[in-house]
Amino acid sequence: MTSLRRRVTQAAVLAVALGSLSAAPAQAAPSSEGASSLAGAYLAARTADVEKDVAAAAGFYRDALEIDPDNLYLLERAVVLSAAAGDLEESIGFAERLQGTSPDNHVARLITAAEHIRSGRHDEAIESLDRARGGVLANLVGGLLTAWATYGTGEVEKALEDLANLEGETWYEPFKLLHGGYIALTAGRTSEALDALEAALEEDANAVRITEAYARALAIAGRGEEAEAALEDFLSRFPDNALAIAALRSVRSGQVAGTVTTPAQGAAEALAGVGAAVGQEGGTEVAYLYLRLALHLDSEIAGGLAALSLGNLLDANNQGEAAIEAFEAIPPDAPFRALAQLRSALALDRMDRTDEAEAAFQAAIAADPGDIQSYISYGNMLRGRERFADAAEVYAEAIARVPEPGPADWSLFYFRGIAYERTKEWEKAEADFRKALELSPDQPLVLNYLGYSWVDMGINLEEAMEMIRKAVDLRPNDGYIVDSLGWAHYRLGDFEEAVKELERAVSLRPEDPVINDHLGDAYWQVGRALEAQFQWRHARDFGAEGDELALVLRKINEGRLVEPETSEAEAEAEAKGEGDAEMRSPVTLYTVKPGDSLWTISADLLESGDAFERIFDANKDKLSDPNVIQPGMQLVIPGEI
Repeated sequence: MTSLRRRVTQAAVLAVALGSLSAAPAQAAPSSEGASSLAGAYLAARTADVEKDVAAAAGFYRDALEIDPDNLYLLERAVVLSAAAGDLEESIGFAERLQGTSPDNHVARLITAAEHIRSGRHDEAIESLDRARGGVLANLVGGLLTAWATYGTGEVEKALEDLANLEGETWYEPFKLLHGGYIALTAGRTSEALDALEAALEEDANAVRITEAYARALAIAGRGEEAEAALEDFLSRFPDNALAIAALRSVRSGQVAGTVTTPAQGAAEALAGVGAAVGQEGGTEVAYLYLRLALHLDSEIAGGLAALSLGNLLDANNQGEAAIEAFEAIPPDAPFRALAQLRSALALDRMDRTDEAEAAFQAAIAADPGDIQSYISYGNMLRGRERFADAAEVYAEAIARVPEPGPADWSLFYFRGIAYERTKEWEKAEADFRKALELSPDQPLVLNYLGYSWVDMGINLEEAMEMIRKAVDLRPNDGYIVDSLGWAHYRLGDFEEAVKELERAVSLRPEDPVINDHLGDAYWQVGRALEAQFQWRHARDFGAEGDELALVLRKINEGRLVEPETSEAEAEAEAKGEGDAEMRSPVTLYTVKPGDSLWTISADLLESGDAFERIFDANKDKLSDPNVIQPGMQLVIPGEI
C-alpha cells in the first residue's frame, strides 16, 4: 500500500524481525567434526547477511546446516533466507523440520500456512496460523491470512467478523477494511464491500490498491460513472500509475471483475501489501520473505506490483541480477511490465552493463512511447556516460512528445541544456535553461547552473549573482550550490567573501575534492598559504581525478597556486621537448603494498633506490620517517614512471 510506510514505524519492523525467530545463540557452535568447514560456511553466511545478499546467505546457511543438522539457529536462518531468496520448496521442507523442535515459530508456521492456502487445505492453514507467535506485523499478516483461509472453508460471516475484530495498531485499519471489502465482494455482498472500501479510502486515499478495489466495486454495482470519477481523481494526483490506468480502461470497457477472487489471491495480496510497506521502512529481510511468499501464491498479483516491489528492493540493496530476474518475471501484458523494463535498464546501468542497459531503455520506450520518464532515464544514463550529444537527442525526443510543456516538465529542458552546454552549444543551452526557469522559476539547480555559467564567462554578472544567491536561499544546506556562490565570488576577485562561502560549503560537503580544492585556492589568495596546502591535500586524498588531480598535485609539489592554463612559454618549451623534466612529467599516486619500502618503490618507479628522498620530500605531509610506511598509504611519486 503506497502510503503505509508513513504508518508502519521502524519499531514495528524491528519487532517483527525479532519476533520471527525464537531465542538463538549469537553464533553457531561448531561440532567437533568438520568444525573448520562449518566455521567457513557460517562466516561466509554472516558476511552475505551483512551485505544483504539473501541468495548467497541462504546457500551458505544451508551448507552449514548440512554439516551441523541439529543447530537450531542455522535451521531458522535456512528457513527464513531460503524463502526470502525465492527457494520456497527448500524453505517449506526446512519449515516442517523447524516445527518439530520449535512448534510455535512464526516464520515456519507462516510458510506452512501459505503453502496450505495455495493447495486449498484451508483448515490446516487456520490451525498453523493459530499456533504462530510473532510481533505486530506478524499478527497483522496472520490475521489477514486467517480471514482468507476461513473464507476458503465457506464461513464468510466468520471471516469478516474475525477481520473486523482483529486488534492491533491503528495502521492495521486500512488493511482490515481493504481485505474485508475484497472478501465481501468475492462473496457477492457488493453493498457491504462498498462500505468497507469507502472507509478504507478515507483512511488512505493515496493507496492505489484501495482506489482500484473501490472503483471496481462501484462498477460491479452498476455505478460506472462514479468508478471512473474515483480513478480519474487518483490519476490527477498520480498521472503515471499503470495500475490505475489499467483499471480505468477496464471500467470504461464495461468488462469489470474483482481483482481478488480466491483465498490464494487474497493471501498473496495481503503479503504483497505488507511486504512492500515494510521494505520502504527498511525491513529488508521481512519484506523479501513476504513478497516471495506472495509471488509463490500468485505470480501475477496486483498486475506485477509485487514483483516490481521485490525488484526495487533487491536493486536498492545492490542485488542487480536478482532484481532484473524479478522484473523480467512480470508478464508481458501486466500493467507494470513497461515500468519493470525501465527499472531493469537502470539496474543494468548501475552494474556498468552499458550496452544491455541501452537496449533495455530502448525496449522500455518502444513498449510505452508516451512514458516521458523512460526518455529522461535513458538520457540521464547517456549523459552520465558523457555521451552528451546522444543524450541531447533523447531529451529532444521527449520534448517533442510534450506539445504544451508545463511546470512539471522543467527538468527536460534543464537536462538537455546541460547536454548542450557540455557539447559547447551555449546558445542552445542558455535557451533551454531559460525555458526551464520560465516553466518553474524557483528551481535551484537551474538557477545555480545558469548563474554560475554566466559568472564563468564573465557575462550578465549582476543577474548571475542574484540567481546563485536565490539558489542558496532555496537550498541553504546544499554544499554544491553554496560552493558555486563561493566560487562565483572567487571568479569576481572577492576572495574574502569566497573564503567565507567556501568554508561553509566544505562544512556541508567535507569530502568533496572539488570544494576542498576551491577553498585551497581561496585561502592562497588571502595569504593563508599553509591552510591552502592543507585543503589541496584534502582534495587529493578525497579522490580528485584526471586533469583536476594533476593540477592539485602541481599545487602541492610547487607549494603555490597554479592556474590550469598553460603559459605560452611552457607550451613552446613542451613543443620543443625542453624545459624542466620533472615539471613536465606527470605526478602519480602509488598505493603502498606489503613489503614495500621507499627504496624499493624508488628503484621500481624512479629507476634508482637512491632517489627515495624525492618521494619522501613529496610526502612529508604524511611521512615523518622515510623508514616507516604502511600498506594502503597513497604516496605521491614525482617525475615520470
